[in-house]
Amino acid sequence: MDIDALKSHLQQFFASSPTVLIGSGLSLGEGISGMGELGEHLNNTIPKLIDGDLVEEWTEISNKLKDGMGLESAMAFLQDESELIPLIVKNTAHLILKDEGVVISSVINGSKNLALTDLLNHLTFNQDELVIITPNYDRLIELACEFANLEVATGFINNYHCINNPEIDLHKFRIIETRRTRAGKPEVIVKTKKHVKIFKPHGSLDWFKSGDKIIRTNFQNEHNRLIITPGTSKFRAGYQEPFDWHREKANHHINRAKSLLIIGYGFNDEQLEVHLIKKINQKIPVLLITHSLTPNAQKICNANSSITYIISDKDSSIICIDGQKYKFEKNIWSLNEFINEVLI
Repeated sequence: MDIDALKSHLQQFFASSPTVLIGSGLSLGEGISGMGELGEHLNNTIPKLIDGDLVEEWTEISNKLKDGMGLESAMAFLQDESELIPLIVKNTAHLILKDEGVVISSVINGSKNLALTDLLNHLTFNQDELVIITPNYDRLIELACEFANLEVATGFINNYHCINNPEIDLHKFRIIETRRTRAGKPEVIVKTKKHVKIFKPHGSLDWFKSGDKIIRTNFQNEHNRLIITPGTSKFRAGYQEPFDWHREKANHHINRAKSLLIIGYGFNDEQLEVHLIKKINQKIPVLLITHSLTPNAQKICNANSSITYIISDKDSSIICIDGQKYKFEKNIWSLNEFINEVLI
């Protein structure tokens, strides 16, 4: 397959109005700490905050991290309802917020451009409603949408003290117009403004539990932050409000997707995997763009030749189409390069 045929194949995904799944690889590429950095951060901070039996519990996790076990796997050894979980949530948020603040300031000040912003123009040229599903806590996707002049729905209403009210939020894009037909009778026309729905089944840095209410705010407060950290707590917390609604909506859109664009995602999420793998097994078109394949991703790609994937190969890229690998002499696994070399 020559270079023009490769580009044509990749461009077809954007004509098919894909549902988009974005993993931590996108944030990592923009400057947000990954699992390795997070594990090191927790290993440096948690021991200073605990005593008694918690020391023994954390030591077991710490030793597994030092032995090279991934953070997700190591955290699976947390005890049920462990008192370490609130500390892990707080310190995870502290690290990601610090990284996120640097990135967002750079974008707002004009010294940085988010790659996703440019990609969004190619994802919304033929659809008014784009669905993005992400396990990421940060708000880079939301920011990218705003810089692309797209309105965003995350299930909350208002601006500063945002109340969780998904049904109202998701319907705010409807424009109802009344006009008269040629016969003089009134006619109601319903239009939809171009927008992006973002579903975050692991929570977000700006979600909090305030008494019996779920709120979203960017201001400092003393409420409990709502993010699901790696480990067994993910499964338990994932079936509580608002995580359950976001998970159900994410799975709903995966089930009805006609094609999937997957960016920087390693296929390590139990809550999405059942529906995602089932959909992939239906042989719908799937484009996976990532730096490298995790063991799970490699296994899934090997079993499904319908997945086209792009990964790094030093100063070039490998494109796999129908199980056949091709070399592309550009780093198109990076979104900026992908846009410049394939979409423009």
